[in-house]
Amino acid sequence: MSSKISLGFVLTVDEVERTGRAYSFEASEAERATLTERFDLVDIAGFRADFEVKDRGEAQGIFISGTLRAALTQRCVVTLEPVAEELETEFTLMLVDPEMADRMDEEEVYLDPNAPEYDALEGKEIPLGEIIAQTLSINMDPYPRAKGIELSLDNKEGISVNEPEEKRPNPFAVLEKLRDES
Repeated sequence: MSSKISLGFVLTVDEVERTGRAYSFEASEAERATLTERFDLVDIAGFRADFEVKDRGEAQGIFISGTLRAALTQRCVVTLEPVAEELETEFTLMLVDPEMADRMDEEEVYLDPNAPEYDALEGKEIPLGEIIAQTLSINMDPYPRAKGIELSLDNKEGISVNEPEEKRPNPFAVLEKLRDES
């Protein structure tokens, strides 16, 4: 059985169970309106997440994993026309103490495609509603385009797409030349 939560739901670390606990979130009309404004969307017709929160011990932290589903409308990055998007994605987030997060950053764990997403757990509260909202944000299409719309940079000087950067002279070359001459 899962517990229903809202966007403002916060879980304390002491409430997280080793065996895990299921949660579900379904955005109310007011929550969808808040997120629509926050993420500068046209509309969110539906937003739901079903997930589990589990304490895996000090070495592995707290795992949040589940499925997120959303029906939303963004603006086309070219024409500003409405672009509908159906989103269904699985997600995993590992919350660890700040020292472990720093170590993982130093070891560049975030570059490993098989490693779970991770974040530092600051304090004793886990803002589950906010985590779900941010999960939606990072999984939306970052550059929505209306059907048939392509980016065209014809006749646009000084703008390049996927072209190698022009070689520019080193601004310190003059100083180096002066040093060599002295």
